[in-house]
Amino acid sequence: MIYDALNARIIKMKRLLFGIFIMLLAACANRPGDAEIQRQVTERLLGEGGSLYVVENFIKINGFDPGQNVYVAEVEYDLVFQKSLADLALNLRDSKDPLLAGLDLVALGIKYGQFQAGERRHRAEKVTFHKTEQGWLLQNER
Repeated sequence: MIYDALNARIIKMKRLLFGIFIMLLAACANRPGDAEIQRQVTERLLGEGGSLYVVENFIKINGFDPGQNVYVAEVEYDLVFQKSLADLALNLRDSKDPLLAGLDLVALGIKYGQFQAGERRHRAEKVTFHKTEQGWLLQNER
């Protein structure tokens, strides 16, 4: 009876230690997690586009480790435009610096072409992360 109770306790302890080991192993992963990849790429995209679009249907397709402390992820996502290029052009007159706003508008036209409010554009790209003292950081390649 005492022997069975002791064995049961040892088994529970082994399971607990195994669980802790697995969590530690996951924390020391040699790649950023999928959620971290999505967070950093989405932040970059929204930083570039402001309120021009929202990011939807983000997915990491694949990834590889080309070297020590570097990880390349292949991602896909949709940009859903909230305003059209024509709407932005109409608002040009209301800006504080029409010349600068006009240059921004031309840059948007070159980057995205003509787009309408509600239009969805599918994008695929490779993004590179570097492991730093603060964790994995997205390399600004744009």
